[in-house]
Amino acid sequence: MALPQLLPWHDPLEIGANIAARGDSHWVFLYSATQTRYSGRYSFIACQLKEKITDNDVATFATRLSKNRPCFDNAWFGVLGYGLKNSMESLTVDVPNWLQTPPLCMMQFATILVFDHVDRHIQVWGESDVSSLFQHSLSPEVTSPLKVQNLSSNMTKDNYLKKVDDILMHIHAGELYQANLTRKFMGSFASPPDPYAVFRSLCTISPAPYSAYLRIGDLHVASSSPEQFLKIDGSGTIMTRPIKGTVARATDPIQDEAARQHLLSSSKDRAENLMIVDLMRNDLSRSCLPGSIEVSGLFTVTTHAHIHHMSSTISGKKRPDCSTLESVMYCFPPGSMTGAPKIRAMELCSRLETLERGIYSGAIGWLGGDGTCELSVVIRTLLIQNDRFEFQVGGGIVADSTPEAEFSETLAKSAGIVKTLGISAADLAAL
Repeated sequence: MALPQLLPWHDPLEIGANIAARGDSHWVFLYSATQTRYSGRYSFIACQLKEKITDNDVATFATRLSKNRPCFDNAWFGVLGYGLKNSMESLTVDVPNWLQTPPLCMMQFATILVFDHVDRHIQVWGESDVSSLFQHSLSPEVTSPLKVQNLSSNMTKDNYLKKVDDILMHIHAGELYQANLTRKFMGSFASPPDPYAVFRSLCTISPAPYSAYLRIGDLHVASSSPEQFLKIDGSGTIMTRPIKGTVARATDPIQDEAARQHLLSSSKDRAENLMIVDLMRNDLSRSCLPGSIEVSGLFTVTTHAHIHHMSSTISGKKRPDCSTLESVMYCFPPGSMTGAPKIRAMELCSRLETLERGIYSGAIGWLGGDGTCELSVVIRTLLIQNDRFEFQVGGGIVADSTPEAEFSETLAKSAGIVKTLGISAADLAAL
């Protein structure tokens, strides 16, 4: 692949609209809908599929990676689904999902566009003519409300509350410290929507530094994740920013600030966050140089469209003998989506949730040809396949959790997707 050419700035959402309009069956759009001090400078579009790997483990994918090429020469884009845990830890395969998704789907593309939101230019990697992508097109928008029907869940509210009590019983028995119980919602549309238009609506309603749109055949993934899973830079520094601790925002500014301060001082949320910090420190230690792991930010509260989140920052220096993919898989699945101890938490949640999570709780992003990578945690994510959809929400259960409060937190986390779909939190609560 030739060195990149520089082009003037264009809105990545508009370029994405052009690709969606021409009907590419496989492409990836990693969109920084908001910028933060740790992420969001770049957005990426990868199109014109060259190769796709779908598998139940990472063995084949591992043979196709390199570490001594320019970053976006031999780069791979896609998703590492939560189901990879089964091959990694010999865990029991979960009950098949509402929508069928592969545990791993990573893709190489002939054209990669890197949008620099700071310097306002675009790097184009690849030798194909991309002029057609920059021709003006009408932006797809959701002009009428989506008509959702057959809304259901893998557990009713009463089921959920009982399952939280079940987890609390195991915690008090000393089996684990935390478990991330998740609840899946499923439904259909009266007629198939324009998935890219749905994604744009989600970006407007719930902007996030790790927004993403993936088209993988007839499966469309629309994500507005605020959470960084792993980022590895050219020097071998690995960084992770797990989120644990959430409170819904208030419309009144004074009440909203009070909610933020409550989260910041909450002993329950701090304990929940600290458990995952310790878990991620342990995961990073498997691939990092001894003594290099540090916590550079603890209990940081960030504000998003519908919620306040608490996160912490952990980093380390990767060992030269450890590959990027090995480092990723040592930390997989993201600790914020499992609990601690990790394996016991995954076993318990699989039994209680009854349906496999699929892509949810995995990672979306890219791995570069030079050993760098950036991956988000798959949360706040809507999957669309023809006229069917699903999304999932969850939260970490700890010793002083209360079932009703945990249930309310899941509704708060669903706010962006719920508004995008044109339904309400009350619709979910009533299931």
